Amino acid sequence: MTDWSNGMSRRGALAMLGAGAMVLAAGAPARAAAKPILGTWPVGVQLWTVNAQLQKDVPGTLSRLKATGYDVVETAGLAGLSAPAFRKLLDDNGLVCPSAHFSMGDLTTKLDQRIEEAQALGAHWLVCASPRPLTPIALIGDWVSAMKKAMTLDAWKANADDLARIAPVVAKAGLKLAYHNHFMEFADHGGVTGYDIIAGAADPQHLRLEIDLGWVFVGGADPLTVLTKHADRVDMLHVKDFAKDASQPLGFRCVDVGQGLINWAPILKKAREQGVSYIYVEQEAPYTRPVFDSLATARTYLTAL
Repeated sequence: MTDWSNGMSRRGALAMLGAGAMVLAAGAPARAAAKPILGTWPVGVQLWTVNAQLQKDVPGTLSRLKATGYDVVETAGLAGLSAPAFRKLLDDNGLVCPSAHFSMGDLTTKLDQRIEEAQALGAHWLVCASPRPLTPIALIGDWVSAMKKAMTLDAWKANADDLARIAPVVAKAGLKLAYHNHFMEFADHGGVTGYDIIAGAADPQHLRLEIDLGWVFVGGADPLTVLTKHADRVDMLHVKDFAKDASQPLGFRCVDVGQGLINWAPILKKAREQGVSYIYVEQEAPYTRPVFDSLATARTYLTAL
């Protein structure tokens, strides 16, 4: 405690203390404000998040996304529209579409058509959204149970062969082929995972990876480790968060980004350092609040990192 009984006034003492603080501040190097991880990094949205809304009102949904602060989208179907018609609505709303999702089944049977659609959308990446089971899902049960059972080692090898055949055709068309993961890629098959097999299907120049970080986490792998391991071929990320929920098939429920179990700051910082081009926010059902509120929350959280 300061002794004010030595004749110096309290006001004088405070003035001296203030002057000293100013001198110390002047002599100390200025600490730069921390820069947000995202900066000018484009933050997009995977349109599967608003698939139900698109089925009812495509222009209204795209307009709402723009108003929520998103300038970039990734398609997952075109809500019954042709690619040129969908592209016009994107243009009308000031949105761009760098990448388009298609199933492996579509890419193996309708590749030329899907390439044309991606080009019409203005996309640069044609993304394999999900693998092709050797056994039809309808014969197994719900999607989660089916994929856990159907995606055997042989199934992953067959999908890798498909990608190897597709890759040069996509490249010749001037597009880049990428693969998007779910949870089942990270199951162990005698010391090898489906993701290892997929990544080895073609060289990094012809087969890129779009890592869905949320599904990596649910699949039992570490998102940061997977991102770092495949640094030479990752262009895009899906940002999706999960919390534990025993009522869900995999024991996890998708939640608003930033409100789950994933530590996003080090992952996104590493992604930025590695030169990842785009990140797409995505949320899966069941939704617990209006989806546009969740998308707004995600964007606010990410831009504040």
